[in-house]
Amino acid sequence: MSSEVKREIIASILANLRAIDGDMDRLDEAAAARLRISRTDFRCLDILSRGSAITPGRLAKEMGLTTGAITALLDRLEKAGYVMRRRDLKDRRRILVEPSKRATDEVWPIFRGVVTAATRTLNQFDSGELKTVLRFLEENRVAIHRQLRT
Repeated sequence: MSSEVKREIIASILANLRAIDGDMDRLDEAAAARLRISRTDFRCLDILSRGSAITPGRLAKEMGLTTGAITALLDRLEKAGYVMRRRDLKDRRRILVEPSKRATDEVWPIFRGVVTAATRTLNQFDSGELKTVLRFLEENRVAIHRQLRT
């Protein structure tokens, strides 16, 4: 592959990443409006939907908010029925936060089509290509986090 072709492909990838970011931003905005919550509250639900229950402190760090702001945010989401707080069974002093069944039932359908389409596309790649995509995404996130610290 010539260096000119490689530069064009890289430019196209970077342009697509920025466009996807904008598209996801609009999808998130529409989802938050549909759920009648703020965009920040929706971001919290998105983070909680990615894995297991987390502490409010960890959530504050992930969202770039103070612990006081997270407390107010969780109070709103708990009152709306979207999150649950519970004691950590391994350390009863710790509180864990997780999405409620309502959050799962109402948030997942918003993204089902996007996830299904992405999964269909990724299934067309072989293992080596998938590893390359994953490596790019992981290294790109590291670069983004590094930029956030500056």
